Order: sequence, then structure tokens, then C-alpha cells
Amino acid sequence: MLSLALGACTGGASDQNSDTSVVDAAQQHILFVGNSFTHGRYAPVRQYNSGGSAAPVGGSTLVVDENEAARGARAEDNEVGPYGGIPGLFAEFAAEAGLDYDVHIETISSATLQTHINAALDVIADPKWDSVVLQEQSTKPLPAGLADGGNSNPAGFCNSVQTLERDVHAVAPTAAIYLYETWPRADAARSLAGDPSQAGFDTDYAAALERLDNAYHDAYYRAAALAGGIRAVAPVGEAWQRAWTQGVAEANPYTGSSGLPSLWYGIKSVNDPAISSPDRYHPSVEGAYLAALVLFQQITAVDVRTLGGGEQAATSLGLAQNLAVQLQEIAWQSVTRENAALVNADPDPCTAMP
Repeated sequence: MLSLALGACTGGASDQNSDTSVVDAAQQHILFVGNSFTHGRYAPVRQYNSGGSAAPVGGSTLVVDENEAARGARAEDNEVGPYGGIPGLFAEFAAEAGLDYDVHIETISSATLQTHINAALDVIADPKWDSVVLQEQSTKPLPAGLADGGNSNPAGFCNSVQTLERDVHAVAPTAAIYLYETWPRADAARSLAGDPSQAGFDTDYAAALERLDNAYHDAYYRAAALAGGIRAVAPVGEAWQRAWTQGVAEANPYTGSSGLPSLWYGIKSVNDPAISSPDRYHPSVEGAYLAALVLFQQITAVDVRTLGGGEQAATSLGLAQNLAVQLQEIAWQSVTRENAALVNADPDPCTAMP
């Protein structure tokens, strides 16, 4: 089981966007920091429950987008804001569970945590936050051999976590900091597995997904352990793996023919933003829903299975009731049966692994 402490949040949030002078101690103030894996990139997830500017007593389902009016390094240039995304789903779950939350999002598409340290540290290291959720750019925690030519820098990832843990706790000593562990990318697994038309691709692809999942697990849990002041890791990647192994979602968008939903966004007749080929690394509606459930379960300790098939976000996003229930069960399992032990402790996942 997880050696890091699990935290239940039941009260403390701010009324105004970036206003540290107005704090309602009856609310929880939570900030989600990340990139398009947090805001979701595609409609309808990206805008879900967006447009918040203040959280009334009793909480709000609307997310305050800290970047909405930002310029320069924090500008929302790639996808139109304001953003709600996975934090918007979290806010919906909180309202349905009767929790008083003020939810904020600080996301820069394609950004690393170091980008946020450079451009938005004043937003993140703010004494009003009761909880801060950190999500790293998708390839940075991976060793070079798994990063598919991307930005591989495990040591840099772990250093960023330590910097943010120190700086947040310097101004908000009791704030709970969570790491949002992301999922294996289908495009990266395909690159590792080779040509989908060749014999053995399915086996090689499944093995590549598992290697990627293990690498994310090890990097995030090792980063949490080294930083010391991290409340918990939200094991979203493990939840996606459970969905695949339990036959709830399609693991292979290249040769799979199960008819099950994909947790990755593919391509539709109309896409916002527009794309010309399948994405296969950002979350679909189903993938975002599962990610939000894991975060909510880990951060609040509310049993997400109590949300049920009639859960409002699932309904508004078009998820079937039976699928919503299955994803809730998987999220609950992923957190309550969590194992912080490293799969591969040598070499240290917080070094530049070969």
C-alpha cells in the first residue's frame, strides 16, 4: 500500500481569482498545475465547467482559469480558453458529494513543471492554497529509451517537484501537494513496438504500454519520496492500465477491434481544436473522466463509487451509465489498492536513465 499519507479535504478556499486577501476558511482552495493533460485539449472536456471568477459559500462547479488573461509565456495560444478540463470534472464531483471547493487551473499547453516555475511561481506558491496538484509534461519523467524522441529528463522532473514542494510549503506550510501521474501514450507505444502490420505487433505493443506505465509509476513515486512533503500520488496511469486489463477500454487503437471506448482522443468528424490525424495521446472524454475520478478519490478520500451511474458530468458528456460505474470502480481500486513500491528501482528513476 501507499507509504505516503492519504488526505481527505473538507474545508478552506479563496473567493477571488489570485486574490490572497479574501479567504473563506469554510472552503477548500485547490490549484491544478499542468498542461493539456490537465485541461484536456479537446472540446468538450477543455471547456467543461469553465468560466469561474469567484466561489460562493457552498462552493462552485465553475473553475477559475488563472491563465485566462495571461500574456507571454502563460498565454493560452494553442487552445481557446477559458479552461475547465479535468479540474472541472473534479469540481462537479465535489459539488455532488457536498464538498465546498474553490477550484483553480494553471495550465500552459506543452509546458513542463520548470516552465511553470519560471513563469507562474507567484500563482503556485500562494498561501491561499489548501491543495496543489502537479502534472509534468508527458515525456520528461521517462528515460530516453522510452521518450520517443521527446523531452526526456527524469532528473529535471524530480528537481522541479522538489522546488515546487519547497516553495509552496514556504508560504503555505499545511498545503497538501499531490502529483498527478499521467498515462502511457499510444503513439509512444506504437513507436516502440514497430509497424502495426508486422507479425507480433500486438504483443510488442502491449509490452511497450506496460514498460511506459511502469516508468511513469517509478518516476512519480520516486519524485514524491525524494521531495518528502508530497501528500500522495494520484495513480492515473495505473487506472488506465486497469481499464485495459479489465476489458473496460480498448488498449490498442492501431489493430484493436473490441469496440470498446478508447481512453485516448482519436479523431472525429469535427474536432476543437482542428486536427488532421488521430491524436492518440491526449485523453478522450472517457480518459479524462477516469483521470478526474482518480484525482478526486485520492484527494478527498470520498468513495467515487457513490457518485453512481447517474453522475451529472458523465451524463452531460454522453457517457453511458454502465461505463461511468465501471470507471468509478476502477478509480476506487487504483487508489485503495495503490502500491508505492518501485517496479525498477535500479537505476534510480530520478536520474537520467539509459
